Amino acid sequence: MTLARRATLIAAAAMAIAAVAAPTTALAQNVIPGDLAAGKTVITWLPGVDIAVTQPDSASVRFVMTNNSGRNLTCNGPANDSGIGATATTARVAQAAVQYYANFPYKPDPKDSFGSTGNVGAGDGDLTVDIGWAPILGFLPTGSIAPFLGDSYAARDWISSQHYKATMKGQTGTTANFSLNSGAAPLTRTINLGPPSNGVRDMNKLDAGVYLVCTSGDDAFAFAGYENGPPSPTNEGTLPIGSTGNR
Repeated sequence: MTLARRATLIAAAAMAIAAVAAPTTALAQNVIPGDLAAGKTVITWLPGVDIAVTQPDSASVRFVMTNNSGRNLTCNGPANDSGIGATATTARVAQAAVQYYANFPYKPDPKDSFGSTGNVGAGDGDLTVDIGWAPILGFLPTGSIAPFLGDSYAARDWISSQHYKATMKGQTGTTANFSLNSGAAPLTRTINLGPPSNGVRDMNKLDAGVYLVCTSGDDAFAFAGYENGPPSPTNEGTLPIGSTGNR
């Protein structure tokens, strides 16, 4: 790639970021640049599935999953490719993650492509460059730009920031993907929590929750379990989106 072409791409990316950041550009459209997919609905209610959560010690969270839904479940993320079966976090983050899918479809992180020209194979063309938006937007202060991208991005930003805070306190962890057929014996998994960034983990301040997304055929389902039941509504830390419901 020529130096001039590289400079052109950098300038184009900078212009695109500036366009997204400007409040006057399509505020009412709820569109993330490059995000053209309709998304996949994740169902947030499946009778017969239960997630019970406990804290067996100061460094782990345990859950027991029961499946009498009539659907065989593979817990590996909405696209069945995450490698993560379940995530331990705070109860409020787990609740917010399910609430997100009650309001918005699943979509991969958006990406813009800057196309190729000429005949690349013959040496007189330029390659296409893909620029992922999630990493770029992640460098901006929380909340500074997410509202301009619509409710779904603002909600994802809130969930991400709250989960990050819990991670810094040593209150999060994951377990590998797994499957649980309907009618099978309950599945038990213990999730080891990561270390806190400073000091000693204070488990007395963790109201634990477990969040997971499973698939069955073409359908995806989001589940959450809570150590002390679903968190009560609060004016602080509420997911910044509209009404909730089950798909």
